[in-house]
This record gives sequence, C-alpha cells and structure tokens, in this order.
Amino acid sequence: MSDTPPPAFLAGGGEMGALMRSHDWAAHPLGVPAQWPSLLKSTLRLLLTSNHPMFIWWGDELHQFYNDAYRRTMGAEHHPADLGQRGRECWAEAWPVIGPQIDDVMAGRGASWHENALVPMSRHGNREDVYWTYGCSPIEDEERVHGVLALCTDVTGEVRLREKLKQSYVTVIDSMDEGLAVIQIIVDDAGLPVDYRFLEVNPAFERQTGLVGAIGRTARELVPGLEERWFQIYGKVALTGESVRFMEGSEPMNRWFDVYAIRVGPAEEKKVALMFRDVSERTRTEQALRDADRRKDEFLAMLAHELRNPLAPISAAANLLQLASTDPARVKQASAVIGRQVRHISGLIDDLLDVSRVTRGMIPLVKVRTDVKRVVADAIEQLRPLIENRGHRLRVETRAASALVLGDPKRLVQVVANLLNNAAKYTPHGGDIALELDVEDDQVILSVTDNGIGMTARVLEHAFELFVQAERETDRAQGGLGIGLALVKSLVGLHGGEVFASSDGLGLGSRFTICLPHLPEQEERSPVHAEASRERGAGWRALRVMVVDDNVDAAEMLAMLLETTGHQVAIEHHALQVVNRAQACVPDVFLLDIGLPDLDGYALARQIRAAPELAGAVLIAITGYGDEQARQEASAAGFDHHFVKPIETARLLALLDTLALA
Repeated sequence: MSDTPPPAFLAGGGEMGALMRSHDWAAHPLGVPAQWPSLLKSTLRLLLTSNHPMFIWWGDELHQFYNDAYRRTMGAEHHPADLGQRGRECWAEAWPVIGPQIDDVMAGRGASWHENALVPMSRHGNREDVYWTYGCSPIEDEERVHGVLALCTDVTGEVRLREKLKQSYVTVIDSMDEGLAVIQIIVDDAGLPVDYRFLEVNPAFERQTGLVGAIGRTARELVPGLEERWFQIYGKVALTGESVRFMEGSEPMNRWFDVYAIRVGPAEEKKVALMFRDVSERTRTEQALRDADRRKDEFLAMLAHELRNPLAPISAAANLLQLASTDPARVKQASAVIGRQVRHISGLIDDLLDVSRVTRGMIPLVKVRTDVKRVVADAIEQLRPLIENRGHRLRVETRAASALVLGDPKRLVQVVANLLNNAAKYTPHGGDIALELDVEDDQVILSVTDNGIGMTARVLEHAFELFVQAERETDRAQGGLGIGLALVKSLVGLHGGEVFASSDGLGLGSRFTICLPHLPEQEERSPVHAEASRERGAGWRALRVMVVDDNVDAAEMLAMLLETTGHQVAIEHHALQVVNRAQACVPDVFLLDIGLPDLDGYALARQIRAAPELAGAVLIAITGYGDEQARQEASAAGFDHHFVKPIETARLLALLDTLALA
C-alpha cells in the first residue's frame, strides 16, 4: 500500500471505512479513490457517516459499496468479499426481484419505494426469505444517472409477527411464553395519545404484568399513576406505524419490561400489538452487581486512605530516628509513634480477617453460659476512652435480673463494642448515647441509641452490608473501614439472634437492637450433666439416632453425648452409604452435616425422604450457616430442624427429649 494519506471522503466510517481505505483499488475498474468522480465521493461520504443500513451500486456494472449498518445484515458469504464487486453477481438470487427496479432507476425513471418486500437472500449458509422495506434513489447529475443509492431495513421479524397474528390470533396469543397484548390508543381532541385500552391479552400477560381482568379496561384504570411515557411511546407507534423495541420500567408497577411494539390493522384503528417480557429480576440483579462493584471500589479507596494515614507518621518517625539517633528522648518518642501506628494497622487487618471469616461461617465460637450484663461492662470499658474523648454522655440501663445467653463472650463483647463505636463515631461532639438491656419472653434484647447524624431510608436498607460506609455523610476523623455493622450482623446470626437498625432520618439519630435467645436460670448447670441426670418421665423412650459427619472426631463426640443421655447412636462418615445402612436399622432421627464431601446434606436429605421406610424420620441439619437463606434451603430439602455449629447442646437434648416423649 502507498504511504499517501487516504482521501478525506473515506475518513471514519467504522469497519467499512477502514476496509475501503485499505482495499487495493489500483487494479479495480474504478481506479484509485483519488480519481473517482466527485459525485461518487460525496455519496460515499454520506454512506459512511450514516447509521442507517445503506449501499451504493455505481456505474453501468453496478459496483457495490456499503456501510457498517448494512454489513450486519449480509452474512459471511458476502462480507467482505462483495466490496467493489458487481451487484448482479453478488445478489444473483435476489436479482429477479430487484433487477427490474434497479434498471428503472438507472434508466432515469425516478426513485422507487418498497415496503415489506420479500427478497430471497443467501446468507449465514442458508437461503432465506427476507423481508425488506427499502428505497432506491438515482445518483445523478445534470447529464445522467450514474448509480443507485439504496436505504433498507430488515423487517422480517415484524412481517412474520404480523402473519402470525393474522393467521391465528388466538393460537399465537395462548401459546407464547412472552406476554402479548393488543391495545387501542385513545387520543384527545388534538389527536394526542392520552390512554390506551386492552383489546386482547394472552395467559402470559397476567404472569408478566400482575394485572388481572385487563380486557376492556384502560391502562389508567389498571395502573393509576402510570407514567406518561408509555402513552407517548405506544401512541407514536400507532400514529406513525414505526415499530419500536425498548426496555423500560414502571414505578407504580414495580417492574421492568423488554417490549416490542408494532402497529396492526389499518392506521385509523390505532391498534398496537405488544410482545413483552418481565425483566425486573434481571434488571435488579444487574443494578445490584453495579452497586456492589461501586461499593467495592469505594471500600478499596477507603482502605487505601486508612492505610496511608498511619504510614505518614511512621515514615516521619523513621526519618527522625536517623537524624536524632543519639537523643534518647527523641528515639523514645519516635518509637512510641511507630508502635501506636503499627497497632492501628494491625487492628485494621484484624477487622478485615474477622469479617471475612465470620461472613463465611469459618470462625470458631466457644459458647458458654454468658451474662450479657458482663458483656456490656467489658464493651463499655473498651469504648470509654473514645466516648469520653468525644464528650458524649453515656446512659446505661439494665432492667433484667438475669440476662444469660449461650454464647462466645469475646465475640459478644466485639458486637456491643462495635455498636457503641458506631454510635460514638456518628454522633457529634457532646451527644447522647443510651444502652438498654432487658429480657422479654425468651429473648435478651440490647439496644444502642444515639442522637447523631441518623440515616436516610436508602442507607438504612443497606446498613449491615459491606462497602456501604461511603454512602453516609460521615465524620471520617475516627477512621475505620466501615465493616463493623456487617461483622455485628454475622456474629449475632452465628449466635442464633437477629439485629435491627432504625432511624427517623438525617440528623435524627439511630437505634440498633440485637435479640439473642435467653438461657433460663434453671439451665445454669452444665447442659450435658443436667440432661443426663434428669429422671425420665413415663412414656420416654430411647431414640435410634444416626449421626452423619465426615469429621470423625466431631461425629464421635456428638455420639458420645447422645449415648450418655440414653439414646442409641450409629455413626456414618460416608453419605453414599447412609440410605442402605439406615434401611437396616431405621433411625428415628438423623443428624446430618451439610458440608459432606461425596454428597451434600441437602441431597442426602432428599434421598432419605424418598425412601418409604425412612419417610417418618426426623431430619436435623447441622451447618455452619445460620442465615435465613440457609434455613430456607434446609427446609426445602426436607429438614425438620436446623442447628448452627457449634451445636447448642441444651437445645438439641431438649428437642430429642420432646421427640422421645412423642
């Protein structure tokens, strides 16, 4: 190729512009582009800058040029080989239809327009019946016609849909998975669309829209407050005949739709056929992924900020040690700075590791009888310096005589400390913080209330999620990674409890409440010995229990506990052998670990439920996940009960006693 810059009229134009510039025109009958007639150059410029499918047949041989939009309709048989080739040879199969039309234009008989015309084409390896709406215009000067400019649109989908509607209205409507409706546009005195009435709908219409009894009613009747844009879009289709494909959401319907709308019937009837699908779940998922990605980026920026902050004094202290190495006081001061900042960085890393382990259910909990009043005292001791430094007034009220729970004291202190830390950080200097502890029914309830900056409804909705701190107008002076509340939610869930957040809005403070299962006073003795030593009442019977766990030690310890309390226990470590073995001994109760290597506990539960002789057994799931989704999944698999590791032995033994008396 020559180093000469390409002519300006071939600039841009996407792939086809590049292809025309790189093409070897020297051996072509038209010669190099610089020698082409000005009429051809100007028309090519129009073609390359248009987003509409368009092609040119130039000269008596009808040499072919086309743009990117037309290229997408051609198929590999024609592109890129057809560039510059003779039109009659490129489209031999279509020439019986279009040939006479082109001849008329070249003969000077004027332009032609063709709607929904069948033009057979060979593309994508097949001969296809393709419908086009196209126009052929002469490229001419004062002397004669030199070529043809064609604008075209592939309307095959529209034509075939119209044919289906015409041939079998009812069959098409009833058999489609997509929602389908035929509507009639209602216009005002000025001819502007103001509403539409439903004439026909298929069964999928109700599933896709949630609208019942639509036929004969208007959109405004069915959906009060429906956005005006729906009337404008469909009105334009009815009035112009231009089909449209779009994706749009409706707030009153709380749904998103992928819609294809075409006019049907005579124009004066203003009827439009709608084919659509509810894409709300997909749209919300995509939005959630975008939000999660954005929050991740914000979190990483925050993490970088938090890690850089202590690096500055560490760097300054290191330089000071070099310059003042003989001054003991300066060395001591610099060393203290480095030590404090390293501890700060270590704390950030510990927070990250904690939230990662806890949210994946991988953190071990050492559950013992724990007085939440003691937990509160320890948490306040940790947070008192921060609270006093910010001048807050802390009020503590414990109304319960006994606030015992079965929990890990260290992790529960971490929960309460995080709530107090959150309140202190987001409450302006001199604010009020209240911690209240009480027992209601079988729940220990602890709440932390502040009169700080509060939360909007949107922030409140995501308060316990990771990576959302940047969405609050926070005071960043205290630092942190914004993962404390996510950690609180996970730890409380691992203790079988729940956590809630509430706020009346910005500037109106916040309230966080945790609820944990209360451990009654009579269970202060060791649960194992209490259950083992209790006299069995009349009607109590030993249960046949099968423990299924690939962890040998865990299975044996659990079996030993159950045998100590009088039950008959069998152990199985391999899920694939459970059903065969159980059919021989027919257990009353199965304790199934969910994370089994050869077959997970959910699938094993379904196999047990499918065995007639085992159908009456009680299935208890043993899992590291205590969230609602895990409970729902266990219930769907056939489990009767759901226990989170480490098992609350008192609760398990009480459940087995209940079953033994049934």
